Amino acid sequence: MLKIQFTDNRKPPFWVMERSLSIGSSGKNQLTIDGTPSVSDQHAKILNQGDTFLLKDLGSKHGTFVNGQRITQRQIACGDKFAIGAVEFEVLDPMAELEDAASETQYWSLIADSSWLSGQEFPIKAELNSTISLGRGSQCDIVFPGTHLSRRHAEITIHYSSLHIRDTGSANGTFVNDKKVDEATLYPGDHLRLDVYSFRLFGPGIQLPKSSTSVHKPVPSQAAPSSNKPKRWKSKPTSVGNREELNLYKKDYRAPIWAAVVLLGLAGAIAYIFLGLDPK
Repeated sequence: MLKIQFTDNRKPPFWVMERSLSIGSSGKNQLTIDGTPSVSDQHAKILNQGDTFLLKDLGSKHGTFVNGQRITQRQIACGDKFAIGAVEFEVLDPMAELEDAASETQYWSLIADSSWLSGQEFPIKAELNSTISLGRGSQCDIVFPGTHLSRRHAEITIHYSSLHIRDTGSANGTFVNDKKVDEATLYPGDHLRLDVYSFRLFGPGIQLPKSSTSVHKPVPSQAAPSSNKPKRWKSKPTSVGNREELNLYKKDYRAPIWAAVVLLGLAGAIAYIFLGLDPK
């Protein structure tokens, strides 16, 4: 989920909900920019990669730009500005709307995430504990075009950290997280479907990818610098804690010692004989 707006406000802000959002002047694109010569028929696309979003140029004549630099492809995130030809966009921070909302009027909205109305946002504007209606009838608080919904399909009651939805006898049903319900509690991030219209509930406490809410630049880990300086002893090198004591049992020194003793004995005996010393 990535929220984007035209910098000239020619259209309302929209959300990137699809895996791939095509952009260009042709009506075949999901986002059509007409009346601008610098926009090619198939100009660029935004790829939803889960936690990241990639803007990719499709070989356009006048180019695609991110923060003033022409790109072939580049990740975009909250706070970035990009241009399709001469048409400029900004990636918004949706969490700012939650922070700006008064405590007694939490910000809630329905974000269309199916092929019908995809990317369009429908704010739920009501006071706490009040109820609004949804349907295709003009008397509803939130009106969805088309004939797939009942005239008064469902009602939503606003609470501080959740919503309560009640189906009002619709012909084709109300579904929460793919389960048909007569009424249910909705929490931020839940999936709501009214017949063919599918929505993601946006509200306080929703978990969004990092790239959707702020620009996060990873801080490279810094290893401790290696030093070529000789080791400095905390005490004298010859102190007990720093020196290695000779252990005769680490190596077998006994055979050479006994050999030395035998040689000394032989040398003494030979000297005794040649000097003619009388043992008496």
